[in-house]
Amino acid sequence: MSEKRDKSNKKFMLLSAIGIFMVVDHHTFTAFNILGDFLPYNSFFMPMFVFISGYFNKVDASTNLWSYFVKKVKTLLVPYIGLSFTVFTIQQLISYIKLGNEMTPLPSGYLSYVLNRIITVGSYGVIVEPMWFVIALFFTLIVYAVLKKFLYKIWNSYIMFVLFCGLQIFTVYLAKNADMGSLEYLLVPLKALFFFPFIELGIIYREHLEKKHTAMSGTGKIALMFILLVINTIRTVYMPAAYDIAFDSIDELAGFTSPYFITPLISAIIGILFWTTFADLVGKQVYESRFVNFMSCNTFWIMGLHIIFYNIFNCLLMGINNIVALPYFDVEAFKETEWYFWGISSNIKMLYVIVGILGPLGLKWIYDRICSFVNSRIEKAGSDQKVKTLKLVSKAAFVLVFALAVGLVILLTGPKTEEIEPDNPEAAYDEPDGESYGDADGLDIPAISDDIIDDGQTSSDTDDGTDNNGTPDTNPDNNTPPEDVTSAYAYIDIVYNYMGTNTDYLTEPYAITGNGTYTVTINRNDSSEADLAFDSLSYMGIRLLDDDTSDVDIKKAAITDVKVNCDGIQLTVDDAGSTDYADGVIYDFFDCYDPDGNSEAVYDFSSKNTIEISFTITGAKIG
Repeated sequence: MSEKRDKSNKKFMLLSAIGIFMVVDHHTFTAFNILGDFLPYNSFFMPMFVFISGYFNKVDASTNLWSYFVKKVKTLLVPYIGLSFTVFTIQQLISYIKLGNEMTPLPSGYLSYVLNRIITVGSYGVIVEPMWFVIALFFTLIVYAVLKKFLYKIWNSYIMFVLFCGLQIFTVYLAKNADMGSLEYLLVPLKALFFFPFIELGIIYREHLEKKHTAMSGTGKIALMFILLVINTIRTVYMPAAYDIAFDSIDELAGFTSPYFITPLISAIIGILFWTTFADLVGKQVYESRFVNFMSCNTFWIMGLHIIFYNIFNCLLMGINNIVALPYFDVEAFKETEWYFWGISSNIKMLYVIVGILGPLGLKWIYDRICSFVNSRIEKAGSDQKVKTLKLVSKAAFVLVFALAVGLVILLTGPKTEEIEPDNPEAAYDEPDGESYGDADGLDIPAISDDIIDDGQTSSDTDDGTDNNGTPDTNPDNNTPPEDVTSAYAYIDIVYNYMGTNTDYLTEPYAITGNGTYTVTINRNDSSEADLAFDSLSYMGIRLLDDDTSDVDIKKAAITDVKVNCDGIQLTVDDAGSTDYADGVIYDFFDCYDPDGNSEAVYDFSSKNTIEISFTITGAKIG
């Protein structure tokens, strides 16, 4: 059922521990951000896990494919199912704690929705989003094994690596240019093509490069790491935006913002080589660490459970808040999203990282103790056959009890309200209140929320068809699209400095129903993150977004005439211009200065309360 493991390959033990730490840190939006300005986590850490799998991959002509398949089912899919059930059970309990009888009932067709999500994206929802990687890795390893088994006689790792690199570049090209919504059932195979080069790279490293790499002097390794950092620094200069060297949302094959299709491949290789060198250089200091070994042996548990432990921690904070008011703890915000972080300080997210690592490890430690106790009792049974039978029965009993517990939780936590069957199960349960905060690989743009629309007006519209400044609005009802028109959306993007890193605060979406002038108001007290964004604002932008269902064609649209009013003061706007339409998005970024045109320093919003932004959309078409 469980056994203590001690990894013999200490370098890769440390490398996998570093990788899972980065996954957890990334999902707090980089609280620690270790060298993230030079090596963004999203530029390499998922490929690095595949690289590690490749390093230990020993598939050859003698491999029994059926035995290999069964082994991967046991080591990947069975734990995937177990952890997913565990997370779902805890999630239902947390939702009931947060919402009580206001908890949204599971919609009709939810099981079909879950199965569809698993075979396309790879996970059933945001609370267990990082587990998409397990499905992708399983498929990648199985297909790779079949290929190598039958092509082993002509297999050359270097030639195959080049071929796989070509397939990966093609996958990125397809992701940037094709309608991935229409290819959702090809997502897993395409992710396999994306990951193939890193399996082969792991094998090449083991068979041809590791001895030379390990034999390098300490000075040589430091020099190599420095050169890699310099290369990435230079690469950011030639990108439209520095973060373009990274790639978000691999689970949906999205977020490839670089104009160069080869960027993800280069970024991943640089990141993998840097951290492998780092592990080789400093690893001896921690090679015998029991904690690092335990963390490395249980990356699966950390990946699957860290987000749920963020929420368990928030439940504890909410309980304390019910007794003694905690400053800046926003109960309503916590109710609305699984991605809430206490806004008392930017440094508090470091505590979430610790909880996200120690929580799953603590649960695994308890699980191991229970399994050890059960095994010790079974092994006293007598004959080997009897012991084997009892262990099999105990596993089956454990699965049955767990399944019954899940069913009981669903039954007990179901809200005592009338069940409403939505037309779209996915829309009803995907994320609370219409919010979507993305996967193990990045922050997605929030989806439209019903509370944006209030009697057909945005917060900045007035009944007389003018905005809050009295300026005529050419589309005063811009958030009430005609019944036969599905709108596009605009988001204000406030880029602020958080712990030395630029972070995006996205406002709620505003419906764009065609050409016209739109006005958006942002208040400091909108949320704890808005408060942080005001105090550390670097620059702002407008994101114009469409989707597969939008009737508003923005491919040739432009964002013009941007005006910014802060606490009644009309600021000078230095508009950098808009990017071309790509992946359904147009960006327009701008700086704000004093009204007198002083461009020596960006306007200081730290003591301000309200920002009002108006902009004009031209070139959009309906239909």
